[in-house]
Amino acid sequence: MHHPLLELRGVSFTYGDGVVLRDVDLLVREGAFLGVVGPSGAGKSTLLRLMEGSLRPGAGSITRGHGGRGSLRLGVVPQLEAIDWNFPITVEEVVLLGTTGNGRRLPWASKEVRAQAREMLDKLGIGDLARRHIRDLSGGQQQRAFIARALVRRPDLLILDEPTSGVDVRTRHDILHLLHELNHEGIAIVMTTHDLNAVAAHLPSLVCVNGRVVAQGTPEQVLTPDVLRALYGAEMIVIRREGMLLVGDAFSATIEAHDPASHEEGTPRAHFGEEPLPHGHGPGDDHRHDEGSPSAEARR
Repeated sequence: MHHPLLELRGVSFTYGDGVVLRDVDLLVREGAFLGVVGPSGAGKSTLLRLMEGSLRPGAGSITRGHGGRGSLRLGVVPQLEAIDWNFPITVEEVVLLGTTGNGRRLPWASKEVRAQAREMLDKLGIGDLARRHIRDLSGGQQQRAFIARALVRRPDLLILDEPTSGVDVRTRHDILHLLHELNHEGIAIVMTTHDLNAVAAHLPSLVCVNGRVVAQGTPEQVLTPDVLRALYGAEMIVIRREGMLLVGDAFSATIEAHDPASHEEGTPRAHFGEEPLPHGHGPGDDHRHDEGSPSAEARR
């Protein structure tokens, strides 16, 4: 039950003269639930495309399936930002697109295939939306529709690019809980995300990528100030509380000094988070540096 599904050895990839990924070694086993994290432009989406085969490595090798036999069934969920929402297609038709690799084309889906699509939509809780245009759904419902499209292929490995991007907090947790349930059913999952706190709470394994693999392991092993500094080039803090990891920007890296005396005269009071003075205090009543203010006294 823990055989390798996908293995990358010394994989590198370039776009033109720019090196995107270098010497990546990564192993995805049966039952894995792996999060890929890193800054924008780090090569995370490129790594997923190499995994699913739409890109070929410039160097190194990628082995798919048990024993390298290549018999790996993949389901891929793209970023929602990459979807053309004006294309005239219903939710059911989106899911049916996931069945086109078996030699048939839309719109001539059999009753059996349509029943499979409806079953998958029902399983993901959006069966009643089958006839709706995909554009008319909420972000969370759209994400479920594209997950259904991937699942109708009965994949061994589900690959998702930023599945929680652009959704609210509750929807993000709903999607991650759904993926957790699918993982329990035996589907291996690899997903990219920018949400470190969400992956710390939901995912057992992480790989940190920034042009190369910076670190990989459990959240406790890789979400450390030293690794995060190497990954993002910024100071971050990690708090362990009640068995949970919480990651955030270091206070010293974000604080801005707001001493009113160091600002130019006439700076609006709102700049300092203050309310304007009551009406009737003269033409400068909305300025922090009006007569009688501490800074005005300091200038005399």
